Amino acid sequence: MVYHCPICGAELIERKAEAVCTFCGRLTPTEYICLQGHHICEECQLATMPQVVERVCESTKEKDPGHIANLIMKHPAMLMHSAQHHFIVAPVILAALANAGELVLHKGRLRAALRRTADIPFASCGTRGECGACIGLGAAVSILTKASYLKDKERSLALGASAEALFAVAGAGGPRCCKQSVYLTLETGVAFLKRELGLEFPLKIECDFSSRNQECKRERCKYYEPSVETP
Repeated sequence: MVYHCPICGAELIERKAEAVCTFCGRLTPTEYICLQGHHICEECQLATMPQVVERVCESTKEKDPGHIANLIMKHPAMLMHSAQHHFIVAPVILAALANAGELVLHKGRLRAALRRTADIPFASCGTRGECGACIGLGAAVSILTKASYLKDKERSLALGASAEALFAVAGAGGPRCCKQSVYLTLETGVAFLKRELGLEFPLKIECDFSSRNQECKRERCKYYEPSVETP
């Protein structure tokens, strides 16, 4: 039986050695490793998606939130469409900003980002006009500005961030694509954070998921790459 790497699609080869886990960055024993060197440690394989997000965001040195999000979304436990996407945006933005030297990412901030976006239900985009990825941008801005319901400008900024992201997702049309919603929200977030808070970090969106998405909008999506295939 042939196994394929969930990260790049290359064939996995049996190799009992040690390698750095692509998700948590720790050196751990391997049973299989892909030809590109990707390896998922046992703890990351068995982790819940919130745990995966936390592990990746704590260990990554990447400044591009799109790259961080794509890695998380390639974890074997990640579904094509799910509420799992709702708690990705805020942590990856905070991690990218930290790696860009814009803030210190301590565990409390990261867990607050996960906690604030963990209860947004699946399909809320269609049932109540609330995309969880977009709300994740608002949560990130709230954490960055220390907003609360009693604050003035800080509260407005958090609301404005979510609103701009929602407008971008609404403009993309349907059916829903959780990957596209994450990308659009990150794109909106980069522009919003630079304009409103003077925070800068790079972003390059590359979608590797279209061949696995039965409802992909194809040419109607600006991130669609016909030549890209994933396992």
